[in-house]
Amino acid sequence: MTDLPTSQSNATEAAYLTARRIATVAGVFSLIVCTLLLYDYSGRRADDPLNDASFQALKAALIEQPNNEQLKEEIRSLDLQLRGKYFRQRVFAALGAWLLMGSLGVFLIAAKSAATLRRKLPMPGAYASEEDVDTHIARVARWSVAVLCIVLMGTAVALSVAVRTALPRTQEELAVLLEGGQGWRGDAPSIRPSPAPSEQEIRKMWPRFRGPGGLGISAYTNIPETWDAASGKNILWRTPVPLPGNNSPVVWGDRVFLSGADEQRRQVFCFDAGTGKLLWQQDAPSTPQSIAQPPKVNRDTGYAAPTTVTNGVRVFAIFANGDVVALAFDSSVAWSRSIGIPKNAYGHASSLAMFRGLLLVQFDQASKDDRISKLLALDTATGKTVWQVDRDVPNSWTSPIVIRAAGRAQLITAADPWVIAYDPALGDEIWRAKCLQADVGPSPTFADGVVYVVNQFPCLSAIRADGQGDVSETHILWKGEDGLPDTCSPLATAEYVFLLGSYGTLTCYGAKDGKLLWEEDFDTDAFTSSPSLVGNRLYLIGAEGKAWVVEPGPEGCTRIAEADLGEGCVTSPAFQDGRLYLRGKKHLFCIENR
Repeated sequence: MTDLPTSQSNATEAAYLTARRIATVAGVFSLIVCTLLLYDYSGRRADDPLNDASFQALKAALIEQPNNEQLKEEIRSLDLQLRGKYFRQRVFAALGAWLLMGSLGVFLIAAKSAATLRRKLPMPGAYASEEDVDTHIARVARWSVAVLCIVLMGTAVALSVAVRTALPRTQEELAVLLEGGQGWRGDAPSIRPSPAPSEQEIRKMWPRFRGPGGLGISAYTNIPETWDAASGKNILWRTPVPLPGNNSPVVWGDRVFLSGADEQRRQVFCFDAGTGKLLWQQDAPSTPQSIAQPPKVNRDTGYAAPTTVTNGVRVFAIFANGDVVALAFDSSVAWSRSIGIPKNAYGHASSLAMFRGLLLVQFDQASKDDRISKLLALDTATGKTVWQVDRDVPNSWTSPIVIRAAGRAQLITAADPWVIAYDPALGDEIWRAKCLQADVGPSPTFADGVVYVVNQFPCLSAIRADGQGDVSETHILWKGEDGLPDTCSPLATAEYVFLLGSYGTLTCYGAKDGKLLWEEDFDTDAFTSSPSLVGNRLYLIGAEGKAWVVEPGPEGCTRIAEADLGEGCVTSPAFQDGRLYLRGKKHLFCIENR
């Protein structure tokens, strides 16, 4: 029986040695992992990895050589490498954190076990204190563990703050971020994106020419159908506009924006949407080049034909002399620049568009042989050129639209002879179709996967928007030759396509087959305001200020109401909840059922 205590002692000693070795290994492993994590954090960049000097140099070179395909391929390759490195670092940090936590847990458990196994039996002796030594050691151990946990948590928080970044943590989050409207901006000093409203916000507002998407379709159906300026019927307010301009109102929340200009002045105006009060008018700064000589413009175009655009934080405007300005909602100038005086036979009239944090400028000019037309994407935060592409087209007066088709965003432009779709984030061409001719004024529109473009010559074309390269022979679904407009942009739904001729005729085609369904003549000398859709009814504004509301069908349209603005109107309306905003020749009107 004398061997039992000896066997127990040996087993206890072996267990103690095992626990001590495990604790030692776990402790050393924890130190190694912690050292590697600290080294990784100390060398990690907290700002955008795409601010890499080599990447920036390639992008700068691309601005000078926008058609250099080799440069584009080098940029894509380096972009992929930088993004891959960033995500590998994130994975390493996450894996290292879990390994550190696990090894520390093993270390604590093993150390506690070793201490317990090594504990000697108490020996009788003199009473020394009210608390035995083991109780004291246990209390100290618990506090030590608590302090260690607090230190580790504090270190983790400090490291997190030190390397804070606006970049997404995973590839999946990046995809969601890009889909939601905030993209990479490698040329900016910080990766924090420019304010980009959500799609839900945009649909509720009227942020650009012809509203969300540039389609002329209202999200609200409670819009007045009759008004009369002479009697004041349904006229909530009217306010004089200080300078002339042929641009349409844009609305965001309680603000309505317009621009105006003459040979000497270029201004942006902000009105209170509820009262019509002019809240501010701000001059657009100019450069010596842009004001050296006023550009030649047609009377029907003027010096402020392009409609402004807003992202809910700033409003952006462009004028006939090529001046572009970004203003905060308090009227302060965020930035301004000149992109050159356009050589345009009638004056510049293309309205601005936006995609995420990019301001899109279609700057077509001169003749095709001059090869000076271009498409630019400016950083909405700084005004710097993010990308620029040359366009083999002459001057045009169309406004670009951004659509989503074939699973991707597409920037649609129209000018003689091409309809061209670009990647709005990079400027790469996706597809083009040859179907236009001469002076192109009406802007493109989109519905149910099909892009519609039209001009007085030669036809209306329906183009399926899922192509690649030159799709002139493969993706034009049908063409129409009746009711062709020279100014008003088309309006399309999944069922109908509507054209409004300046000579007073509304023409309807079937969207699926291009069949001419009907035509309706109106008592007006001219239409220049593009048609708009409210629910199932069309709003048509004549150049003399007379307006019609009609309900279209497969065999014709029913006239619902007529209205009169009391002054000429060549601009398109803006719609908000229960209200319609119209810019007349002299006044801005707010129309509401009263």
